[in-house]
Amino acid sequence: MSRNLARPLATGAAFMLVSACAPTSPLLRDASVTGAWGGEHVRLQLTPAGGAIDYDCAHGSLAGPLRTDGEARFVTTGFHVREHGGPIREGEPVDSVPATYSARSSARMTLRVVAGTDTLGPFVLQRDATPQLYKCL
Repeated sequence: MSRNLARPLATGAAFMLVSACAPTSPLLRDASVTGAWGGEHVRLQLTPAGGAIDYDCAHGSLAGPLRTDGEARFVTTGFHVREHGGPIREGEPVDSVPATYSARSSARMTLRVVAGTDTLGPFVLQRDATPQLYKCL
């Protein structure tokens, strides 16, 4: 084999080897976390486009699309809305703050929420489990 042909072949082979050994992108869409999740004091509904969450005295939204890394973790932003007992007064401002939702899932999901200056959780959720919510009255 001539030297002129050997160098490109060796370079190509090295590139293929490095590509094959490189980890996959940590931002692959992962449908395994989508669906209904329930736990103590929390209900979570996830779709590829985002999600909705309900707590005892709050609710929120998760922006999408949801993506997980190679260890089934995701971090996304959204909003957290604090609720209170009693009626909502006419003209009462909504108590909404930006939130960061982070979770790791397997058979169960562990979810933490940073909403404004508050940290909520960890919540332990299970797919298709009935949530145990006690809404503010």
